[in-house]
Amino acid sequence: MTELRHIKSAKHLVTPIDVTQSGFLQQALRKTKEVNPYVDRAKYLLSKLQFVKKPQDLINMKEIRDDLITAAGFSDKATNYFSPSDLESALLKVLQEIENKAGSDWQTEIVYRFLLTRGDTLGGVMRNILGAEAKDKFAEAILAALREGGIQPRVGYSRKGKVQQISWPDRILLFDKKPRLIGKNVDAILLRQDDEKLSVTLLLDDEANYLVCGEVKGGIDPAGADEHWKTAYGALARIREKFRRSHPKLFFVGAAIEDSMAEEIFSQLRSGMLNHVANLNVSKQVSDLASWLVSF
Repeated sequence: MTELRHIKSAKHLVTPIDVTQSGFLQQALRKTKEVNPYVDRAKYLLSKLQFVKKPQDLINMKEIRDDLITAAGFSDKATNYFSPSDLESALLKVLQEIENKAGSDWQTEIVYRFLLTRGDTLGGVMRNILGAEAKDKFAEAILAALREGGIQPRVGYSRKGKVQQISWPDRILLFDKKPRLIGKNVDAILLRQDDEKLSVTLLLDDEANYLVCGEVKGGIDPAGADEHWKTAYGALARIREKFRRSHPKLFFVGAAIEDSMAEEIFSQLRSGMLNHVANLNVSKQVSDLASWLVSF
């Protein structure tokens, strides 16, 4: 079992209720910000609909065409299966059905349906935001551990400012990669990088380069905690199965960790299935994991 300074039992991994409450508050504040464009668009849609007398008149209103498609329940992927004329015909059928159901208030009904569909979109946006924030928090801990050790790392960012990789002498840490060796996305991969001229793809193709792999889950909602752990568990189990000659060390970081999860995670830590774990909300645990990671 890996010796951890700040995790002596499963209970040390459990997310405290006050942290969960704070997390929900931060989510609500962020969601309030993210929802504004959807509300503004709904107001614009309503302003355009108020003077339309029948659904047939909407078909040629290009400025709200995409909004109507959304209100009708067609996803972006679904529209790819229709020709322009077929989509127009399908859209008209749905709009007429909405009119039949809502009667004289059919314009408002369309706006409600638009917001309902966009609410689903917002859920996906928030999941992406939480995942990105979790990895950013973890990356900051890695950078702090390196600098504390007197190492000045190089950081690679995406166009959106997301940390994609952190490198230091003979090592490179990659985020959100899908190596051919594994066949699925991995949240974090630490590789040996003896030759900096080799591309990331070539490094990932060589099993001997893998030092550590890990999963980082940022959702704070206890209702989804077990699902996050199952996803991470499946990903880590897949990594164990794929490596035949050498097995990289494995870790898990989670923001929402409940009692039953904590017991299972701690059991895997004791058995050696996991080599390190941390609750993302406990800075000492995250710092401990970061120090361990950069020591390879």
